[in-house]
Amino acid sequence: MVIKISEDLKIRVGRLGEVSFKEGDYIYIGSAKGCLEARLRRHLRKDKKIYWHIDYLLKSKKTKILQIWIIDKKMECQTAEVFCQDPTTEIIKKGFGSSDCKCLSHFFYIKNKERTEKISKEIGFSRRTESGSHDNF
Repeated sequence: MVIKISEDLKIRVGRLGEVSFKEGDYIYIGSAKGCLEARLRRHLRKDKKIYWHIDYLLKSKKTKILQIWIIDKKMECQTAEVFCQDPTTEIIKKGFGSSDCKCLSHFFYIKNKERTEKISKEIGFSRRTESGSHDNF
């Protein structure tokens, strides 16, 4: 998911503690493990039980999901590693979105949106539109 934060924000994110987010665009890498449509509907709702790290952020009125990118393969950790290594993204908080794996993070600040989209396309992601269809970048 590509998430827009409209202004600087500081929130408590479960056991991670207080996390500061600067205004801008972010990418969150997650997997639905067989229930994609239900997971996406849940993420799009503001009113929900807080369960995942991303839920703490998405409940804020200062956040908005801009895009959802989808790939049919199980590549959550491999994709996160690509963004961990890329200099055009920045880890916000070690462990964010990755408490169930050994990755440094699954959530990144986007310094260069065009580069992030290019990487996502090279990995094989397509963008989900409001109608539910998949578009290439």
